[in-house]
Amino acid sequence: MQNLGLAVPVLASPLNPILASNPRERTHIPPLQAEQFKTDFGKLNERVWIGSSFWAVPMEDWAIKNRRLEFSGVEKQSRLHILTYVLGEGQGDFTMAANLGLLENKGHTGGVGFALGIRDHTDPTSVKAACYFGKGISIGVNLEGDLYIDDRKETLPIGFDFDNFYLQMKGRNTGNGTRLTIEARDSIGKKAILEHTVSGDLVGLVALENKGKQKKGSAFWWADIQLSGTKVQYRPENAFGPILWAMYTLSRGQLKLTAQLPPVGTKDSQQVELQFLRNGKWIKAAKGQIDPVSFTSTFTVDDWDASEDVQYRLRYSLDKKWHSYEGVVRQEPLGRALIFGGLTCQHAMGFPYRPLVENLGKSNPDILYFSGDQLYEGNGGYPIKREPEDKAILNYLGKWYMFGWAFGEMLRNRPTICTPDDHDVYQGNLWGEGGEGISFEEWKKVRDAHGGLVQTPNFVNVVNKTQCGHMPAAYDPTPMKSDISTWYTHLVYGKVSFAIVSDRLFKSGPEMVREGEGRIDHLTEPAKPGELDADDLSFLGQRQLDFLTDWVADWKGANMKVLLSQTLFSNVGTHHGPEKQFLFGDLDSGGWPKSKRDKVIETIRKACAFHINGDQHLPFIVQYSVDEPRDGGWTFCTPAISTGYPRWGQPDSVNLPFTDRPEHGLPNTGCYRDGFGNDNYIYAVGNPTDDFDGETNRYKRAQKKASGYGIITFDTLERTIKIEAIRFLADLNTDSEANTYPGWPLTIRQSDNDGRRPIGYLPKLVMATPDQVVKVVNEDTQELVHAMRVKGNTYIPKVYEQGKYTLVIGEGGTKKEIKGIEITTDPQEVIAV
Repeated sequence: MQNLGLAVPVLASPLNPILASNPRERTHIPPLQAEQFKTDFGKLNERVWIGSSFWAVPMEDWAIKNRRLEFSGVEKQSRLHILTYVLGEGQGDFTMAANLGLLENKGHTGGVGFALGIRDHTDPTSVKAACYFGKGISIGVNLEGDLYIDDRKETLPIGFDFDNFYLQMKGRNTGNGTRLTIEARDSIGKKAILEHTVSGDLVGLVALENKGKQKKGSAFWWADIQLSGTKVQYRPENAFGPILWAMYTLSRGQLKLTAQLPPVGTKDSQQVELQFLRNGKWIKAAKGQIDPVSFTSTFTVDDWDASEDVQYRLRYSLDKKWHSYEGVVRQEPLGRALIFGGLTCQHAMGFPYRPLVENLGKSNPDILYFSGDQLYEGNGGYPIKREPEDKAILNYLGKWYMFGWAFGEMLRNRPTICTPDDHDVYQGNLWGEGGEGISFEEWKKVRDAHGGLVQTPNFVNVVNKTQCGHMPAAYDPTPMKSDISTWYTHLVYGKVSFAIVSDRLFKSGPEMVREGEGRIDHLTEPAKPGELDADDLSFLGQRQLDFLTDWVADWKGANMKVLLSQTLFSNVGTHHGPEKQFLFGDLDSGGWPKSKRDKVIETIRKACAFHINGDQHLPFIVQYSVDEPRDGGWTFCTPAISTGYPRWGQPDSVNLPFTDRPEHGLPNTGCYRDGFGNDNYIYAVGNPTDDFDGETNRYKRAQKKASGYGIITFDTLERTIKIEAIRFLADLNTDSEANTYPGWPLTIRQSDNDGRRPIGYLPKLVMATPDQVVKVVNEDTQELVHAMRVKGNTYIPKVYEQGKYTLVIGEGGTKKEIKGIEITTDPQEVIAV
């Protein structure tokens, strides 16, 4: 048995034409020679996912039902690809055959058959790319009465019974071309044969195909499928599932791991087993139930020893066979720098992103962060389904699985942080209003410029569970409005403390500040004073601000602090969209409302926290400002994995004033004021070229559209942060400036993330114990002024106004408070602790 029992290599087995509507009623015909692959769909449990030897596009439109394979979609062309048996190069023969019939006749239009030699032009060796971008030869019958091979046709006999028929295709490559012969025979013996020679060699995937001239064409069912011949090659490594992939995090001794499965059936096993390799033996740690909606199973292991690598294995029984998925829980990097991979925005134009994924493996980050838009509505080449809810969720899962298929090999062996953004919940822009729901009718009036979530709470919770279920428990798990789950949380890894927040779910929508229709989120003229700010507007929301207030003071196990969110807390892009339109501001950014945005930056700079984000489809290094230029911390907006909607940061082209251009002198850098009143010190920007539209190679197009990923190295000993932006087609085997963008890399100090100018210093602290946490508290307001784990035994606290301060030195039982400290004018004054 191969591949979940779906592919059965045998010496000979009859493939019989169907004589009646029941697919079990068959008669014998001569067996195919050299048969290699056979699947009888009637022997499998009912489910949407067909099996690991197959991949359906769209996934939710194919299912094993009524003891056969049925197609229920409306797309003009949909395919069920065979992954593990392919047509190899060179001379040889092959035969493909099936028993099938008409499921639903919709106006006597539509066709059915096989697709052969499916390969992607950009990445011809990739099975993943072939499934979504591959082109091949279509062979089959249509309800207009034709037998066809590509554009060649033969008329079927009058009265041909489409309800039950047998379809067989034979091919032979002779070196000069491929001779194809297709035969269609119905239940009463009526048949037609068509022969045609196509040029070249047919190499690549084969698939079952539902094909029409228009959407909502007729649909068909299949009873079985066979593929054989000397040109057919077995590729078991192409299988995908039933455990598709796993993601895990490790924080403060707790391991959380989520196994992602496909939509298995109710009669299939509903449990997954987690094992660890201990002393050469696999030891069962736990059994987890599969969630019947998200098809995930999450495990939590406390008191995890992170001092060494530990192999894990997930096991699942399907079709009377055990299947395993293995990975490694890495040793936590505590005695060296932490290498962090920042990724965002996966438009399918670059799928499966092979050059980028290979480079990411060479960068070998210790931990990954996918900051949002792990999918787009058009990913897969077919539209989203918004309703009914069950179909919408399956539609989401099919697109979500593309993420795991592309990055699964990277995910299995390192911790991963993953946060949803707007497109993940099927909204072009998202202003969540604290979880407020909005009807389809209201949402359609201004589309993504309206606040609230348009998909059902259950849909959104499935997104949260699939993408965030493996992260540490939410700081405050109280559901939002509409019973939508929260996931903002605190994670500590490699002596770096990460605050993970949503800058979408609690935010107010543009209709709260602007009237009109259409793209009210685009400022095509300067905003009026005060137009985009008000006390009742929300940015991160009070709940998340309370979390950040606690987080900046919590240094347990950490030397450095980093805020992770989805988008930039400024508006830096100047030009947008295919027409390269100049905008004064884009409300789809974190630059407004300014007063609430400033409060967040004021909070995180107390801990010298660095900020990592994505979303903008444009890499930036920016230093924030609040009251005066550059008094905030630094942020890195990472490149998009694969850019869809293009943006540029070219303020010089529209004559925007600037100051303080960096020493490198690159254009479009320096301190600029955005349309929301924020002063942004732009150190570097990675702009796309203007000629990407003419590029037909998908990977080269991604390169031209400024795609790539970020690498951030946190040296927790020296307290430095190195920022790198890697291009999509970088050659990391060579040390070349072409691998990155102008202005990168940049290394900053941890302390650079608080840019305030002090008005004075408190006396120098000389501590008997090095590397202690020091907090400075204003005694008049009881507000935390600054908190960090200092480097070494000495530290000079900065303060920003006159008054008395309390110094809190140390943690837990060793904590010591010194009250009534004021600014000193004596640089030699010392407080010994």
